[in-house]
Amino acid sequence: MNLNKLDAFILVVEKGSFSEAAAALNSSQPSISLKIKSLEDELGLPLLDRGMTGIQPTAAGTLVYQAAKELRRRWQKLEDDLHGLQDTLTGNLTIGASTIPGTYLVPGLVKAFRDHFPNVEVSIDINDSEDSLKKLLDQQVDIAIVGMKPASPKLNSRQLTNDSLVLVTPNHHPLVHTAEADFSQLHQYEFVVRESGSGTRKRMEEFLAGHGLEITDLKIGLSIGSTEGVIAAVEAGLGISFISKLAALPAVKAGRVQMVENIDPIQRSFYFTTLKEAENRPLIKEFANLLFK
Repeated sequence: MNLNKLDAFILVVEKGSFSEAAAALNSSQPSISLKIKSLEDELGLPLLDRGMTGIQPTAAGTLVYQAAKELRRRWQKLEDDLHGLQDTLTGNLTIGASTIPGTYLVPGLVKAFRDHFPNVEVSIDINDSEDSLKKLLDQQVDIAIVGMKPASPKLNSRQLTNDSLVLVTPNHHPLVHTAEADFSQLHQYEFVVRESGSGTRKRMEEFLAGHGLEITDLKIGLSIGSTEGVIAAVEAGLGISFISKLAALPAVKAGRVQMVENIDPIQRSFYFTTLKEAENRPLIKEFANLLFK
């Protein structure tokens, strides 16, 4: 039995879509279709009902799906047990992270982890928070460290650390020199914001909602897909923005932008998130132990 066929089948059933399963596996839709057809030929039964209401497993497909999930779980446990027979922890750990923790927080955590377990190969995959959590659910990453608390019942999350969003402006902006600057004045100025799906943007939207506002009530001059892009846009005079203090401090120190001290920062947290069914895997467990000891 080819485990790649089972992985493809599992994702098609869970997503109800060949194209979404292909995207999750970094494959093509024809390749996924061939794997499913090969699996059906091997077992001698149709496994999927491609009806008007979408893709659903047949009765046989439901049995194969349940068995495939259990087989994958057992195979993962076997791999973990085999690693445990070695003198030290080995293997590959992929950390999905949103932009701010992926850039400013996770590298230091990885350094501390590899000081303890030098034979583990670690990768950091940086996306926005929503995409990082989606990749975790698709098992494309082992851990997600993101700026929003996940809602999926398949995930467990713990607050890792706190951060704040501070207001930054171009140098010599009027707000910097306004002694009585307050939140009510911000609607006068154009904003640069992160893209939808960003934890920074979601927290900003939550904060605005607490003041009876929506992000569309602001003058949005530019939406951009990275915090560094936001800083560069503010530096160029395209608007003002709330960004992570972790990112703001080096930019302010370098003289690129200025931070408005009179506007209270927006508090936020970063969350360490795992799949419930995978949180006891040795690599994930040891990384968590390092963070929460």
